[in-house]
Amino acid sequence: MAPPAGGFAEGPVAATFSARLSGSERAQLLELGAAESFPEGAALMIQDDFDERVMLLLAGRVKVTRSAGGEHELLLAIRDPGELLGELAFIDGMPRVASVTALEAVQALVMSARVFRTHLQNTPTVAVALLESVSARFRESTVKRLQFAASDTLGRLSSRIVELAERYGVPTDDGVAVAMPISQDDLASWTGASRAGVAQGLQTLRELGWLSTERRRIVVHDRAALRDRAA
Repeated sequence: MAPPAGGFAEGPVAATFSARLSGSERAQLLELGAAESFPEGAALMIQDDFDERVMLLLAGRVKVTRSAGGEHELLLAIRDPGELLGELAFIDGMPRVASVTALEAVQALVMSARVFRTHLQNTPTVAVALLESVSARFRESTVKRLQFAASDTLGRLSSRIVELAERYGVPTDDGVAVAMPISQDDLASWTGASRAGVAQGLQTLRELGWLSTERRRIVVHDRAALRDRAA
C-alpha cells in the first residue's frame, strides 16, 4: 500500500520524530519499508515479544500500554502520526517493553531493524533525530513519574486533560472541545487511578465549571485553572 499523499500525516505535536527530519530525509525513510494498514483495536506490537521491526506511524493514533500483571494494564502514552514505534527494542535488542494498539484505523511504515540501522549509519542527521526523540520521551516519562508521586488523583487527571486539550483540542464558543481518543477506563489507567476515582474527579471538575463532558467528548472551559490544579 502506498503511503498517504505528501508522505507523512503530521500529528498535532510538533516535535515528532518525522518533524525533526527534512523533506528529503522523510522521503528517503519512506523507501526503507512498506506501509501497512491496521484496523482499530489491532495490536501493532506486543509486550515481551522479540520483534525486530521498527514502525513509523503515518496516519491514525495508537496507545502504548504495559501489563502490570493479571488484567491490570497501565496506559503509558498516546502516539500520533510522525512518531517512531519500537525504538527501545531496536536500540537494545531486548523484548518489547510495552504493547502498541491502534486507537483507530492506522497506517504505519514497517521497516526491518537491519535496514533502519544501516540507514542511520549512513545518515547521521536521522540518527541524531532518533536520539532527540528518545531523549524527549525519557524527559516526558520522568516528569510524569514525579507528578504521580507528588499529585493526587484530581491533579493527575487535570494534567491529562490539559495534555489532551493541547494535543487534540478544537476551539469553540464554550472553550476547547476534545473528541476523546481513549475510553474512560484508558483515562483512568493513564491517570494512575481507578475508574471510579476518575469519574468522581470529572464530577468535581464539572461542578467547578472547569469543563463539561459528553460521551467520548470533553469541553474545557478553564484550561488555566486545570493547569494550576495539575501543577
